[in-house]
Amino acid sequence: MNGLRTTAPRTESLQQFIKYLLVGGLNTAISAVIIFVVQAAGASPIVANIVGYAIGVTFSFALNSKFTFRTAATRHSAMRFLVVVLISYLANLATMLAVLHLTHAPYVAQLCGIPVYVIVGFLGNKYWAMRAR
Repeated sequence: MNGLRTTAPRTESLQQFIKYLLVGGLNTAISAVIIFVVQAAGASPIVANIVGYAIGVTFSFALNSKFTFRTAATRHSAMRFLVVVLISYLANLATMLAVLHLTHAPYVAQLCGIPVYVIVGFLGNKYWAMRAR
């Protein structure tokens, strides 16, 4: 019986992580389309990027709340979500800069930062921002 108790939380975490990856992939695609459409409509690349990311973060919060973690989307969890996004980005940036310093390979450095962003974001959301209350 103890084996069942320890397997269930791992299975749930794996399912949540897979959902988190799916939401992230969809979010990336939607954000990119919005960025390109806004830019094609005449906005500067910076404005298009801000609009795309703002909509993307909002979409990600809503979908991860409902689909991935099945928690209420409240103002409190939204603020925590934004903190997790910032921390995830800073972890990504630190990783990218460290790898860049060690390898002098910018594309490798960028690629190394991506899983750090994803893992920090998932853990921060699962155990803090969107933790069931």
